[in-house]
Amino acid sequence: MNKVAMAIFAHADDVSSACGGTLAKWADEGWQVILVRATNDDKDSYNLPTKEETERVNTEEFLRAAEIIGASVVEDLGFVTDVLGDVSMVALRERIVYMFRKYKPYAVFTFDPYTPYEPNLDHVRVAQAVEEAYWVSNFHLHYPEHLEEGYQPHCVCERWYFARSPVDPNYAEDITDYFDRKVDALCAHDAQIRNTLHQLQLHLNTWGRRVPLIDEAILGDIRPLMERSLRDRCSEAAREFDLGEGRLAEVFRVNRFGAMERFVQEHSIPLPGEPEEMHTRACFDPDVALGLRN
Repeated sequence: MNKVAMAIFAHADDVSSACGGTLAKWADEGWQVILVRATNDDKDSYNLPTKEETERVNTEEFLRAAEIIGASVVEDLGFVTDVLGDVSMVALRERIVYMFRKYKPYAVFTFDPYTPYEPNLDHVRVAQAVEEAYWVSNFHLHYPEHLEEGYQPHCVCERWYFARSPVDPNYAEDITDYFDRKVDALCAHDAQIRNTLHQLQLHLNTWGRRVPLIDEAILGDIRPLMERSLRDRCSEAAREFDLGEGRLAEVFRVNRFGAMERFVQEHSIPLPGEPEEMHTRACFDPDVALGLRN
C-alpha cells in the first residue's frame, strides 16, 4: 500500500477549510500528504495593490499553511484564478493525470463534482477534471508522453469528496485533536480570508445590514471568527455521525469501488507481502460505500 494522500483544489485556502484537520492527522500517522493547487490566486485580496503582489502573498501564505498541515510536497498547476471556465478541460485534466502518475496516491481529496449549490466555477471545473482523470490515468493510450518520462498508468483507490453542501456524506473523520491545526492552517491564509470577509461585508451592505463580528475581524484578528465558524461546522458534523459529545469532525463522501464494493470485499485476497486486513482509512460497510447509510 502506497500511503500517499493527495488533495487537489482550486484556491490556496480550500484545503485548510475542507480537509485540513484530516490531512494533518494523516500526516502525523505517517502518510505523505501532497497538495496540488490549480490556480495562482492572483486576484484573491481586497487591499493589496496589484495582481503580482496578491499572487506572491497568497503563495507565501499557502506554503505556510501547507507546513502547518504537514504536507511534504506542494504542486502549483499555475492556471489563472477565476477563469478556469475558459481553460480547456483536456489541458486541466492532463495536469491532474500527470500528478496521479507521478505520485501514485492511494487517496485523493477534492470537490464533489455532483454536489448542488456550488457557486464557484473554479471549484466545479477542478472537480470535473479530477473525476475524469480518475478514469483516464490508468489508460496507457491517454497522454503517452507521461510514459516516455518514465511514469506509468495509475489508478487511485479512494476518492474523498468534500463540498459546501455535501451529497450523501458517508464518513466523518474525527479531528478533535487536530482542530487547532486546522484553524492555524486556515488563518495562515490571511489575505484570502480577509478578502472573503470583505466580500461578505459588501453583500451585507447591499442588504442594508452589517455583522460587527465580521467588521472587527477584517480590521483586526481573524482567528476568533474563523475558530467559531469552523467549530460550529465540525461540531455539527460530529453530531450527525454520532461521534460523541464534544467531538469535532470533517465529513466526506468516500468512494472506493462504487457499485463493485460489496463484490470486492467478498472476493478479494491480499497481494503477496500484503497483510490480510483490508487497506482503507474509512471502514466501509458496502451499503455505506454506495451512499445507503441509514
